[in-house]
Formats: sequence, C-alpha cells, structure tokens
Amino acid sequence: KNLPCRIFEIADTFVPAESQGGELPIQKTKIAMVCDGDFRDLRGVIEGLINSIGRNAQIDFAPVDLIWAQTGANILLNSQLIGTAGIVSQAVRQKLDFKDISPCAAELDFEQLMSLAGGAVKVRPIPRFPAIERDLSIIVGEAIPWADIIKTIKSKASGELEDIRFVGIYRGKGIPSGSKSVTLSLRFRDEDGTLTHETVDGFEADIVRGLAETVAAELRTV
Repeated sequence: KNLPCRIFEIADTFVPAESQGGELPIQKTKIAMVCDGDFRDLRGVIEGLINSIGRNAQIDFAPVDLIWAQTGANILLNSQLIGTAGIVSQAVRQKLDFKDISPCAAELDFEQLMSLAGGAVKVRPIPRFPAIERDLSIIVGEAIPWADIIKTIKSKASGELEDIRFVGIYRGKGIPSGSKSVTLSLRFRDEDGTLTHETVDGFEADIVRGLAETVAAELRTV
C-alpha cells in the first residue's frame, strides 16, 4: 500500500459543443485533484489554492448531486461556478477496484482560477503579540455540516478570533447514536495587546453558547 495518496493533474479537456451543428468540441484547461483523506482535507487544499491566487476571493461549497459522487458539491468562486468536488461513490470505487480507501476528488476550471491573479497584493504585518489557541470538542447531529459550524462560530466570535481549524471527527463510545463529535482549534490574538486566558475564556463561552443555540451543539468534556 502507498498511503496516503495526494495527486493532481493540469490538462486540456474537450467537451461537445452544446449545439448540434457539427461544431468542434470546446477545449478547457482543468486542474483535477484526488486524495484518500477526509473531504475536509481536499476542501482545505482547494481553499488554500484559491486564496493563494485570489487572496480575498469568496469561496463557497454548495451541495449538488454528481453522478460519480456519494456526496457532491459545486465550488463557487465569487458566486461563479468554477468546479465540482465530492466523495467518490461506492459504485465507482468498486469499478476502479478501490478496496481499502474512500477517495475524494475535485475538478476546477484552471483558466478561471488564473483570472484571479494580478492586482494589488495586501501584506499583513508580523503580529506583535502572542496568540492563544484553544481546542474545542462539540457533539452535534450527524447531519450538521462543517460549513454551518464555522459560519456560527464566525457570527458569534469576537474580533480577536484569528483562525478556525478543523481537527477531526469522532463517532463511537460515549457519543449518542445519530450524533458525532467534532473537534476544532481556535486561535485568538489581539493586535493591540496581550490576551489573558480569562479574556479568552469569555470568547470561548460566547462561541459555545452560539453553537448551542444555532446547531444544538453540546460541549464534549470527556
């Protein structure tokens, strides 16, 4: 076994013209990615790629049915469709003889990505004050997506919240049926001074209350 596996390819693709007038196929350059990790790993790669080019681009993943995917999403860049991503379905895995992995895949329009390049570069100064990081584990319903969790956190958090990072999901002993435990890491920083742990305790409490109200989350303490 050669695990984990992370591959990508940039290549020209050809799709039939929409009209039936015998026109030549439409040629587009696409970037394809496949990984054998969690879908959030692939999503993180896609978001990182787009942000490295477009910096302040708005990225959204909208659920959609894809013929090859168990769970699929359209990738929207500034509200424009630029690609698709998803978890490869069991039928496709069986056809390709993927017995021990559950791959995720994505395809993006390379030319649309490159259209983001250029413009003014915004540079952030090196932080003068240290950050405080907190790990948070919450129990939510199985159907609650990561996007709803992160949206709630951003809406309830103070301006000192600098970063939210997905850590992992746990299902098993101690977790009610139909639920999952989601662990995430929060990083707080004040640009004007050093934060105290007591202050961050308050920020964290506000976030936990917001998650309880919005997605019925319970704080996991063990």
